[in-house]
Amino acid sequence: MLTILVAAHDLRVTVPAFYLAGSQLPFATAALGIGAASWVLPAKCFRVLDNMLYTMYKRTCLFIFENLSGVTINYYGDIDEIRMKKESALLIGNHQSDVDWVLIDGLAARQSPEGGEHMVRFMLKDAIHFVPLFGWYIYQHGYVYVRRFGKYRKEPVERQLNYLASIGEPFWLSIFPEGTRFSKKRPDTIKKSEEICEKIGVPKMNNVLVPRAGGFSNALDGLTKAGALDAVYDVTIAYGQTRQEGRHGRAPNMFEFVCGNPKYQNIHIHVRRFAPSEIPNDIEERKKWLMDRFQEKDKMLDDFYSQGQLPDLRESDAPRISLCRSLLPALTFGAALVAPFFSERVRTAYVATIATSPLLIGWLHIRGCV
Repeated sequence: MLTILVAAHDLRVTVPAFYLAGSQLPFATAALGIGAASWVLPAKCFRVLDNMLYTMYKRTCLFIFENLSGVTINYYGDIDEIRMKKESALLIGNHQSDVDWVLIDGLAARQSPEGGEHMVRFMLKDAIHFVPLFGWYIYQHGYVYVRRFGKYRKEPVERQLNYLASIGEPFWLSIFPEGTRFSKKRPDTIKKSEEICEKIGVPKMNNVLVPRAGGFSNALDGLTKAGALDAVYDVTIAYGQTRQEGRHGRAPNMFEFVCGNPKYQNIHIHVRRFAPSEIPNDIEERKKWLMDRFQEKDKMLDDFYSQGQLPDLRESDAPRISLCRSLLPALTFGAALVAPFFSERVRTAYVATIATSPLLIGWLHIRGCV
């Protein structure tokens, strides 16, 4: 009996991981097909098809991380105002886990009755472009790659910002200004952050790292100049699992998030909305503004660890994304994963897709996308 329980637990971890990773192959195959059709389709038709595909994958992820995991989600702050507005926004968030992006997707899914998953883009380190197939796709969907090391290249960033400004529909560009995840497993990273705090004369932070203003500032300036930015959302994420004994400062990874102790499987998301006009234009004042936001996040997380919640609770135990929206995409990708076992044409299409991966990475370099 014990062996069966252990095996069942292992499957609960392994199957979703394999499923999400494997789904990228049919996803990329469909994306290449839509991309090829864009040569003859009007740009608006291409964007509609691309948004539909992107939304399907995002809802498949939400099926795993919300419906399957059974997580409890609590929202705080200006969440009601954000739900009422379908607008283009920059999101700045604290970064603790490789699950953070899914929680942003979940926030977008509740942005309107029909959902807004297709709006979400991220500013990412340029190394992500080497991820086979997916690295190419997310760039063409409007993600922004930035270099963490070496000479900063402004042109690719400006090109993507101009693209987002030109698409004629609301978008969210999400940025994690810390540049890497905060984790007690990374004492050297935390020490460097504390040294910077000491150097610039601000209190040391216990739960976040010193934010970098470069990417945020470039995005804010570029999108504001293009008249394509309506708001800045300051998002603070707290994981209930970090309140377990011995887990302070160690947010769950994807596996722990899905299969963790149900008692601590709760998420807390605080959102504060700013108008772009509230952000200083002077670069030094803007750095201070961003630092102030992260000092506030640090204080909120201190309170979370002592009290179990963030300030200004608006919705406790929010309804998970409806299975009417997430189940069909999940089943579709599941069928697409099984299809090559029964169809030679599908196998051929998948092999061809895999073969294009190095070409697509090369294309990103030739086009100067990174």
